[in-house]
Amino acid sequence: MLGIASSMFTALFVTRVMFDFLLSRRIIKEHLIMLNLIGTPNVNWMASRPIFLGISSVLIAAGLFVFFTRDDAKNNKYDIEFTGGTAAVLNLKDGVELTRQQVEDRIHDMGTSLDNAALATANVYSVGKSGRQYEINTTETNKTSTTITFPESAQHTDTSVTSAIREAEREFGGRLNNLLVTKHNSPVVFLVTTSQMNKSLVKNVLTTAFADANVFADANVGEPQVDEVVNDAILKAFEDELEIQRDLGPKIISQEKMTEELVDSHPELAEFLGGIKIICEIERAATAEEINSRLSDLQYKPDMQDLNRYQHKILSADATAMDPNRPASSFMYLSVEPEAGFRELTDDEWTRFVENERTKVLAATRLETSLPRVTQINPSVGGEAKTRALIAIILSLFAIVTYIWVRFGDVRYGLAAIAALVHDVCITLGAITACTYIASTTIGEKLLIGDFKINLGIIAALLTIIGYSLNDTIVVFDRIRENRRKGRLNPQIITNSINQTISRTILTSFTTFIVVLIMYIFGGQGLRGFTFAIGLGIIVGTYSSIAVAAPILLLGTKPGSEKGRKNKKA
Repeated sequence: MLGIASSMFTALFVTRVMFDFLLSRRIIKEHLIMLNLIGTPNVNWMASRPIFLGISSVLIAAGLFVFFTRDDAKNNKYDIEFTGGTAAVLNLKDGVELTRQQVEDRIHDMGTSLDNAALATANVYSVGKSGRQYEINTTETNKTSTTITFPESAQHTDTSVTSAIREAEREFGGRLNNLLVTKHNSPVVFLVTTSQMNKSLVKNVLTTAFADANVFADANVGEPQVDEVVNDAILKAFEDELEIQRDLGPKIISQEKMTEELVDSHPELAEFLGGIKIICEIERAATAEEINSRLSDLQYKPDMQDLNRYQHKILSADATAMDPNRPASSFMYLSVEPEAGFRELTDDEWTRFVENERTKVLAATRLETSLPRVTQINPSVGGEAKTRALIAIILSLFAIVTYIWVRFGDVRYGLAAIAALVHDVCITLGAITACTYIASTTIGEKLLIGDFKINLGIIAALLTIIGYSLNDTIVVFDRIRENRRKGRLNPQIITNSINQTISRTILTSFTTFIVVLIMYIFGGQGLRGFTFAIGLGIIVGTYSSIAVAAPILLLGTKPGSEKGRKNKKA
């Protein structure tokens, strides 16, 4: 929105000011001298309607065929935002030089060796500023499993056990994602598998589910075991090349409430009035940045997701700012509960708050891992995101029909615009889906084509394509309306209008395409799917505004109506 507003301001106001200045200084005297790169052609566009119809029909059919027939079990066309999955961040050791492509190849090879299609098609992105940090996105998930054993006389089924678990998890917010219940080696032993990695939560849900002795007599819930499929594959792929976070060996020296007296002696800490001050010593010295990073990464640890996160600050033990380049063997942790600034916390609230903060400090400084951040996305969240994306596209198309109908006073203009936009989206989606088949070929590598997944970036690209294509279409429609005046619409008017506007359409599309092409080449892997979709959309959108939208306006008109009307006047 801000970009559109600033662009309009520049076009309407800044351009006017610039021309006023040039005219006042007589830099421009009579008229502007410009290169006539594209003149006004004399092409009978309407005579080529059958050819355009054939080309568009083939492209749309091919795009939809590829989109709907791609085997998502082997290589899902959607990214983890829409399917659910795992995003894991790894840090390479100092001295280990691997490119993004080399990291991705390692993961793909590991997925192939494990016969895991999701890992074999994972995407890797470079993140951070070090050049040694990468994020791996895959539709595969880590899993937690346990067994439930019933007496020999029990007659339970997979369905009844699943129903009991689903009923119980409502008390815990419905958080056992990817739940699967199967019989395990015996009619009375069931294996429960979920992508929920919090073992204590899994145990609590299952214990609650089978607590009713009248229904599930003597049910025995086993201890949950975690199968870190993604983590183990990454660790095996890189072995000793990963940077390992070590246990800092923390020891809390003191803790005290931030009273008014304490704040009076340190006015710079006034924002933490009513909070807590913790002094912690560590055996392995660390910088403030590393400590803050560890605290931030806690939210991605399954067993720490129930911890509350409050405003906090890391200082040296004497309440001064820590030297960013000098590791320290002790630090001060300050935190405050939001309500503490307005009222006195009860004893129970204060106790819970203190325990929460102590747990965070100790857990963060004891953290020992090779993968600092592992995030699992719930498939239901992905499904909801997919639904919202579809709604966004449908609503935008509906709004466009209404706007074009009102502006041009004829529903045919709105329907013609929508037909062109649907045409653009179908072809672009088909091309994105088909990229997986050429990504690993020599041609695909030369063209920087990857196995692009449909994610929120691609949805943003599709919506941008809709807006850009509509802009070209409206230019043609405006010229058609001007040439038509009060007469009836006929093929010659449409042909003349396209010839009169095609130079503007091609030049503006070309300049935009150049910018997108530069972003595609130099913008990195993270932007490549987005810029590929935008670039292709510009080409297809320019074509559709000329060859699809304008000819559709003739639907419903009588071929001889214009000629007959003129003969009557004569």
